[in-house]
Amino acid sequence: PQATMASSSRPKASSYASTHGVTHAGVAVANWAGDWECSVCRRKRLIAAEFSKKMQERRRSDPAAALKCKSCVDAEIAAEQAAAAQRKQQQQQTPESDGTASSVLKCASCEQTLATSSFSAGQLKKGSSGTARCVECVAKANADEAAASEQRKKAAIDEARAAVARAETSGSAVDRVKASSRLAALEGELVTGLRPQRAGRGRGRRGASSRGRAGAARG
Repeated sequence: PQATMASSSRPKASSYASTHGVTHAGVAVANWAGDWECSVCRRKRLIAAEFSKKMQERRRSDPAAALKCKSCVDAEIAAEQAAAAQRKQQQQQTPESDGTASSVLKCASCEQTLATSSFSAGQLKKGSSGTARCVECVAKANADEAAASEQRKKAAIDEARAAVARAETSGSAVDRVKASSRLAALEGELVTGLRPQRAGRGRGRRGASSRGRAGAARG
């Protein structure tokens, strides 16, 4: 009975693991669980790695903010692309779609003048500001950002692992602790979304020194 209880209370594997081959930035996350929740698919106990950098920043500024996981964002982009393709087809079949100013818009990214059917409803609202991007450019930007973020994190973790290996071979006990702590912090960031912070140096000494000078002045 105790074994059954322990098994049932074990955190469920992150869905990121099943979708992305059980690793993120080169780290196995199959059995990891966090405290993140997607407001769209309603999945809970997700890790920070399942959310984009933008969503992680949103949560840091507002812990109660509604968040969308990467899977839901990708699904929305795919749906927008499909809807845009359908609108484009319908627009081409409509005689009134003659390429007038009201039916075309310039994309702020690729700078092509495209039919308004090539833009999502949200991007069309930005038309007057000149910042609207077509669905293809939005999809590419999201994919590029995700790939770049993944690469940066993987490079940092690979270097941290190499540092641990070097410390284990020829480093001192202090070096081993530092290297292991750095690696643990980077892996922890995948779960929490919180970047490792370097503690301030000499703060206590400065405080003590200031108090000492103040005491001397009073004396």
